[in-house]
Amino acid sequence: MLKKSVLVETSAVKQPNITLTITGNVEKFMTITPNRLVLHGNVGEPVSGSVTITPVAQYPFKVLEAKPKNGTDIQAKIEEKKDGNAISYVLTAENIKKDPGRYYDVIVLKTDSTIKPEIQISVYGQILEAPPKK
Repeated sequence: MLKKSVLVETSAVKQPNITLTITGNVEKFMTITPNRLVLHGNVGEPVSGSVTITPVAQYPFKVLEAKPKNGTDIQAKIEEKKDGNAISYVLTAENIKKDPGRYYDVIVLKTDSTIKPEIQISVYGQILEAPPKK
């Protein structure tokens, strides 16, 4: 059960403020494990991470495309996995940043769902200077 309140300001003298409360059930559309990607590593080393997207049975969908919104620091690929009748998707992001620094991007998944035609997965990256060779 989800409950949200909003304060509405009006021009009415007798009741200048009204609090509206909206309550309802929120149904799960999918499971994303983990819910975001964190890429952490050194310059020149392979750095990647994956999340698994699993549609719930009552809202099946297919992931058609995975594309970084910015795309200057990461690349993405999506793979469909089948386990009996259940389908899930493994999204893998790979660092392509060549210099040290932090970044943030979002991978946009295009789906065939009319309920949720786009899913966004946050990606946080930190690339460190490579340690000196001994």
